[in-house]
Amino acid sequence: MGTTQWVNSRTDQELLRDYSGCQSEDAFAELVRRHVDFVYSVAVRLVRDTHLAEDVTQGVFVALAQNAQPLIDCTVLAGWLHRTTRNIAAKAIRSDARSRVRAQEAAAMNVVISAATDSPWEHLAPHLDAALAELTESDRDILLLRYFQKRDFQTVGRTLGVTDDTAQKRVSRAVERLRESLAKRGITIGASGLIVVISANAVQVAPVGLTVTISSAVALAGTTIVTTATTTASKALAMTSLQKTVIGATLVAAISVGI
Repeated sequence: MGTTQWVNSRTDQELLRDYSGCQSEDAFAELVRRHVDFVYSVAVRLVRDTHLAEDVTQGVFVALAQNAQPLIDCTVLAGWLHRTTRNIAAKAIRSDARSRVRAQEAAAMNVVISAATDSPWEHLAPHLDAALAELTESDRDILLLRYFQKRDFQTVGRTLGVTDDTAQKRVSRAVERLRESLAKRGITIGASGLIVVISANAVQVAPVGLTVTISSAVALAGTTIVTTATTTASKALAMTSLQKTVIGATLVAAISVGI
């Protein structure tokens, strides 16, 4: 079995163990490949700015690299990634005044768009991640697995240690709870419609080259721990001020959201 095929066949937990134990670049690259679209999509919904979303996504994977060891026992990595993305996105918006202005303008524009369009996604997207955050961890994780990571019920059941039928029932209950959370925000939509809208729109393809940028950021984050202050400063100069803010906050953000 070739290296690529071998890496692709391993679970998230096994890849985290490989990266934590022997700093396997192939293992971490596979983790980024699997989850970068999901993380970027959450970031875009939260910050309403594609460039800022790229910085947030980069920060999330730096946090993942820094927390690889304790995350080995995390059953559903997508749940941790979702929480960390929300935390880092909030930090990034607070840290940059212009980003706050853009977010406010985008929020105001969403009201106009919602009133002028029949697209359910445009109306739902600004509220989706907050509604997900209100769910219990188990409900949120099972929805992320089923509709954001496109896992079938057999895979969901195997991941959570339950039967296919139990997984299907738990997904249905979680969808209803998500609908209730959205209804509190004025978003009324049927269960089947919610599933269709989320499945079609919730995860979009991340920009070309973002994976490479993330790998470079992770390498830099690891290097700064062991190199001299001079080397650290020279490398840091190549980053934008916003990237410095986001990456500098990742470890704190990751710890604060919990594992």
